[in-house]
Amino acid sequence: MGGPSLEGRVVLVTGAASGIGEATARRLAREGARLALVDIQGDALKAVAESLGDSAVAIVADLLDDAAADAVVDEAVSAFGSLHGVVNSAGVLETMHVEELTRASYDKVMGINVRGPLFLTQAALPHLSAGSSIVFVASGNAVLASPNGSVYAASKGALVSLVKGLTADLAPRGIRVNAISPGPIVTPLLSAALADPEVKASLEQGVPAGRLGTPEEVAELALFLVTDASSYVYGASFAVDGGTTAVWSPAAPGAES
Repeated sequence: MGGPSLEGRVVLVTGAASGIGEATARRLAREGARLALVDIQGDALKAVAESLGDSAVAIVADLLDDAAADAVVDEAVSAFGSLHGVVNSAGVLETMHVEELTRASYDKVMGINVRGPLFLTQAALPHLSAGSSIVFVASGNAVLASPNGSVYAASKGALVSLVKGLTADLAPRGIRVNAISPGPIVTPLLSAALADPEVKASLEQGVPAGRLGTPEEVAELALFLVTDASSYVYGASFAVDGGTTAVWSPAAPGAES
């Protein structure tokens, strides 16, 4: 699915220290992209950047910080001289029953999953021209919620709607905005759930494909959306979930991406 090369193009990838963000960074690098990698986990992020050599720089940042968006974009452009795409992969999951929900948890989840990527995208826009691509990593939970995950589901649903709104604003400029909605993927976000064999088995049984997905499988779609192979794809949301949101099956606890 790779499509055209990314030689000479600069892509900013958040959440790049692990999981889907890291897999996406590595996949884009293999197609020749130069990468501005962003994460709050400094040591892990620097290790990923170093493994990619001169094609990547590590930008350690907390996207909840109001000043972070402009600073991250400025550093990326300073390092490479231009910017052609953004992959908003950073995200957080906190689960609790609605009766136990705190304002602090709500603000954190919505801040990292929605507010952060929105304003990072806004900061990047002055540097993006026709042919540029913006990708948001949402979740199957945008349309199929799970117990104790109401705010997480709301945040991912907001991203899917945001993609449509941004498309209305940016399509006339030739800037494509799309979303990827992963299902249960083996990432650090699910590490606690997967540590329990019963929960892991329940998750697998809830997926029509009969298994959990890998970050690399999501990265292949991110690659397609960043390249010119997807030049007529605007405002779409793609499920990478083994059929989870297409076929009804018994709800599995903790089945968030």
